[in-house]
Amino acid sequence: TKPFSMRELLARVKAQLRRERLIREDMSRTAESMPAHETLKFGNLIVNLTRREVTFHGQPKQLKPKEYELLLFFAEHRGQMLSREFILERVWGWDFIGDSRTVDVHVRWLRQKIETDSSNPTRIVTVRGGGYRFEG
Repeated sequence: TKPFSMRELLARVKAQLRRERLIREDMSRTAESMPAHETLKFGNLIVNLTRREVTFHGQPKQLKPKEYELLLFFAEHRGQMLSREFILERVWGWDFIGDSRTVDVHVRWLRQKIETDSSNPTRIVTVRGGGYRFEG
């Protein structure tokens, strides 16, 4: 939107490429740390790792790529309190330019798809003053 120098453009392109590489590496580590079978089941929430499909109450849910990454990250750290900053660093990458509200927005979108009542979540619980915890 604002004009900027060729040096800044190059830096932005390199940062984006680095971010994409880190995301792919993190997703590959996440997939490797998941169980060998191809599905994760959390009650009525089923994640097919092979086909990257999510169903909730038997209904397929269309998750955006970042929502899917976030869900897998939560599943990998089930029961642990995760700070917004930690989630941002691990899911978006250390060089992400933005703030922790990005996490809140994506968690809200994810809750709308995988919670029975997104205003009273039971799967992705907010830890007051701390972040989030995935209960499964």
